Amino acid sequence: MREPTRKELETAKAQAHGVWQRHLQKHEVLEPTDLTSARSVWIAILFHGFQKHKGEWIHKDLVSDITRNLIPELGRDQQVRHLKRHGWNIESDGKGKHRIMDPYNPHPDFLNEQHRRESRIIASDFDELKKKIGNRCATCGAIEGEPDPRYGRDIVKLQQGHRDPSKPLDMSNVIPQCQYCNRSYRNDFAFDEKGRVRAVASEAPVKRATKAVQEKIYNSLKRLFDPKV
Repeated sequence: MREPTRKELETAKAQAHGVWQRHLQKHEVLEPTDLTSARSVWIAILFHGFQKHKGEWIHKDLVSDITRNLIPELGRDQQVRHLKRHGWNIESDGKGKHRIMDPYNPHPDFLNEQHRRESRIIASDFDELKKKIGNRCATCGAIEGEPDPRYGRDIVKLQQGHRDPSKPLDMSNVIPQCQYCNRSYRNDFAFDEKGRVRAVASEAPVKRATKAVQEKIYNSLKRLFDPKV
């Protein structure tokens, strides 16, 4: 795939935004705003590839180069695959290439996560829990209804965070978390009652760790499960 021009990216971004409005907004998928946002540029690039190149794979290095041409202050390593966490239905080949699979529906993992967060807990109980901690995110402290201190104009909405993803989501296993903490931590971590991470809850954080850390974990677990080692 050749590098798209800025005009082509503006067109792709506008078209992606139209798709978002009609099909994805109701699912709280990340909105493509303008080409000053790295994630919006990624969406525009992948959407352009989906439309003009029949879903051709696009390497992350090309995405990074295009994005840095538009936003020079960005670093080299850009995690395009994380668009899945924000609902966009992309796939990765495991070798640094990405493409949009279906721009009209959220990624299945995102929908599953969203359904998990849809609580069966009655609202009044959760409201009481929020009040006890000052209507703040238990993890980062952002205040519900106010602009998030990290994202500026975005308004904080407290969601029911899963303290221990291995157990049912009920009032004994929930903490108030802002939409950003809830989405970022996903099912990867377990929290204490104050919203602090106390343990990993899936293998995903280990896979994202450096090789040196992975080796430490591997050796520790080997000694734990095989005392003869």
